[in-house]
Amino acid sequence: MKNLNYFNLLKFALVIVGVGASFLLFSGPAVTDGPAALAEYRESAEMSFAIWFTIGLLVFAVAVVVGFFIWSLIIQPKKTIISIIGLVVCFVVYMVFIIIGTSDTVKTLALRGDKIPQGAVDTTSAGIYTVGVCLIVGFIVIAIGPFIGRYRSYRK
Repeated sequence: MKNLNYFNLLKFALVIVGVGASFLLFSGPAVTDGPAALAEYRESAEMSFAIWFTIGLLVFAVAVVVGFFIWSLIIQPKKTIISIIGLVVCFVVYMVFIIIGTSDTVKTLALRGDKIPQGAVDTTSAGIYTVGVCLIVGFIVIAIGPFIGRYRSYRK
């Protein structure tokens, strides 16, 4: 019980509430029950709770990330600024891929439905390409990092 602190209790409580909300959603109507049952369930308390719980978790996660960056800026400003620069570089790479666009369309990807906009395809492709570029650059840095460290001058 010594290692059980308030953050662990909060984590366990959020998991228990989230799993409970999931069971409430799973007990909802099936598609075969018809549009009236689906519309009624969409307005139910179970669905409202699940939506607001998810929104609350997302807001809490954003607050924790922002708080972590502020705390980290106070404790280790150099490392935090380098991390923030990395995030900005990833955002710039993403924006470059968004501007370039993609040759994929809803038809070439054989997506079902007429309601999928081309913008969704463009942003998804840009995200996938950004992750690919970041992974490749990361692997290159990991591979050549030890060699670069050997050639540094240790004179001060």
